[in-house]
Amino acid sequence: MISEAKRLEEIISVIRKYHLIKNINPESLKLAIEELGPTFVKLGQIMSTRSDLISEEYCKSLKQLCSDVKPMPFSDVVEILNREYHTNYKKLFLDVDYDPIGSASIAQVHRARLIDGGEVVVKVQRKNIYELMTLDVKLLKRAVNILQIEKLFGNIISINDLLDELYNTAIIEMDFLQEKKHIDEFRENNKDVLFIDCPKVYDLYTTEHILVMDYIDGYNIDDRKLISMGYNMDSIAEMLSDNYIKQAIDDGFFHADPHSDNIKIRDNKIIYLDFGMMGRVTPQNRSLLNECIVAIATDDIGAVCDTLLKLDTDPNEVDYISFKNSVRLLLDKNKQVGISHINIKNFVMELVKILSNNSISLPRDVMMLIRGIVVLEGLLRDISPNIDLMRVLKNRVNIDDIISKEKVKKQIINSFKSGIDLTMIPKETLSLIKAINNGEVRFNVELNDSKHQIKKIEGIVHEVVLALLDVSFIIATSIIVMNNNRELPFIFYTYLFFAIICSLLLVINVLKKRR
Repeated sequence: MISEAKRLEEIISVIRKYHLIKNINPESLKLAIEELGPTFVKLGQIMSTRSDLISEEYCKSLKQLCSDVKPMPFSDVVEILNREYHTNYKKLFLDVDYDPIGSASIAQVHRARLIDGGEVVVKVQRKNIYELMTLDVKLLKRAVNILQIEKLFGNIISINDLLDELYNTAIIEMDFLQEKKHIDEFRENNKDVLFIDCPKVYDLYTTEHILVMDYIDGYNIDDRKLISMGYNMDSIAEMLSDNYIKQAIDDGFFHADPHSDNIKIRDNKIIYLDFGMMGRVTPQNRSLLNECIVAIATDDIGAVCDTLLKLDTDPNEVDYISFKNSVRLLLDKNKQVGISHINIKNFVMELVKILSNNSISLPRDVMMLIRGIVVLEGLLRDISPNIDLMRVLKNRVNIDDIISKEKVKKQIINSFKSGIDLTMIPKETLSLIKAINNGEVRFNVELNDSKHQIKKIEGIVHEVVLALLDVSFIIATSIIVMNNNRELPFIFYTYLFFAIICSLLLVINVLKKRR
């Protein structure tokens, strides 16, 4: 295995070869990344989706790394096959094609035939990939700390977190037995969806480092030949969008890398390939995402902010007013076009930037879903410019129905908490109390070091709270009177009693101060 010093020498040599320090350009960066190997290819793939950090020109160039990766020698493939099967691979396969049909950062795929003549593909993990990636990440982290690269990005991105994510994702992708489980789960989730399919896995031939599946012919989903064959690209895009949202919102288990080379069309079906990178959204986060979608659709800025703060994995003190204003500007910007015509990629990128500026960290599963949606929207634009992912999302989630359900749910909860008429307390009062809790209403007080001053402030705070409660009870009793022409309910007398008590306490406090 290569030593740290030798690997560092190789990295520096490649950087010099492609003049990455003085004369960097998209093509030279892509070529250098390819030569540096799997770790850097994987990092380049992640960065290709971050148009908020690098220009579109660089993103476009780095996207070629998704499928156009230099393959390992066939001699390595043979060595790995023989090692994994503990015998000559020719005892299991009639033949394995010399040239791969696909080559990625973690593995490459070769077409093959089993002894019984069945056509399959063999996915073979790259030689020493685990050791090489572990070493590269270690060296990159050391470089980040020594050169203090984090400071160049400020709060926009954490390079160390990005490297951790790259490494953790790659470790999962390296276990082909786990990928086999992913395929089985995906097939089960979509067994009733007639237009979605995935390859069959041959358990007998599958190991931790080798995955054997059905050979899937057909065409990449963005192949223009599909039009001449009679396929309706708008219909394909609609079905793909609807199913992807089903994966995320209904199943909570979604394909996290939906680029064109991972999705084929065959026999009027959309067939997903490569299940190494899958995402799983927890039920709680799915519920919060639903709430966020509804809040965006109804232009409830406060609810959008509250939901995003609930998703924060590392809660810190947030300037709520500044955060809310930023979200308001973003929603106002898209309000004119309507929810069905929001450019999801731009919207998501701007939202992520707002979150980063306010040190709000979304859960890994949500960030993975966001990246998947951004990749999918780019694919949809290629195959059907007429499709609108936000419109499909709105129809799939059924916002009007959710809003109705949410209202009923809240009313039931409030009824159990405070009685049938408790929900009549004015929204303005509740909003004010909520604003105080969230920090929207602030009291800047300069204190002299005096217990007397502190007691005064405590008294003022108590009176403000008492006054708010008094107003709430008075308004609530008034509303009950207006809505009940005959017999007044018991809750009316309860509210009236507390209103009288609060009023008396306020009067007593005022008289005490005057005295």
